[in-house]
Amino acid sequence: MRLHDYLARIGVTGPLDGGAESLARLHVAHREAFLFENLSIQSGDGVSVAPGDVERKFLDARRGGYCFEHNTLFASMLRAVGFAPVTLLGRVRRGPPERWARTHMVLGVPVRREGSSDEPELWLADVGFGAMGLVEPIPLREGTTSPQRGIVYELRREPPVWVLSMRDATSTADLYEFADDPQTPGDIQVANHYTSTHPDSIFRRTLTMQRVAGNVRTILSNLSLTRYEGGRMTTAPVDRASLPRLARELFGVELPSGPFVYESYAPPPA
Repeated sequence: MRLHDYLARIGVTGPLDGGAESLARLHVAHREAFLFENLSIQSGDGVSVAPGDVERKFLDARRGGYCFEHNTLFASMLRAVGFAPVTLLGRVRRGPPERWARTHMVLGVPVRREGSSDEPELWLADVGFGAMGLVEPIPLREGTTSPQRGIVYELRREPPVWVLSMRDATSTADLYEFADDPQTPGDIQVANHYTSTHPDSIFRRTLTMQRVAGNVRTILSNLSLTRYEGGRMTTAPVDRASLPRLARELFGVELPSGPFVYESYAPPPA
């Protein structure tokens, strides 16, 4: 793990240990430094979750990615500074339940309890759910609530899974569920392959760039631009010709000229 390069990229200095404060500093800094985006998929390229490939993409090319890339990089860094994260897979609660699948990666992170010799407490870390996801890690225990930049997150237990939900000024929604069983690198490769290549994957049907900056969460999804601030969301249409300018001004990236994979799909019926 290129720890020095990673910490320089996210702007974290000073000592780090196995406690909650260090985990939170790293989590927030990662969220604000890297975009959530699927430009590789939309350009027709593959997505590698090999740690070296993810490091080169994020640190050298100064790109972002989606959950498997973000949380693979974050887990490598956590191990390098003394944490022992466990890889977990979850199901995004979008659409009918029979379509939910384990296509989201999160981390369970044992955290040293301040001033205690007890067993570490497990925390949920997830730097790869896009703009509406956690900005800070939270304790993995029943009933945990955490207000974060206009959204209140809550964990509940629905055996055999945990469910992360969000509440804002106007609505409440479940984000995803996940189980406790640790996943192997092979499990992640399989889930990543489906998510990046299957024709029904939302990441093939949608071009997206998302970021968290201060109290503003910004999401570009195909030809729709959403801003989320103070617990309220505003959405406006954008035209195809404006995408390169918006990508540059709002997300700091040069958008490939296309065509993009999502444009090969028939538009939904009016």
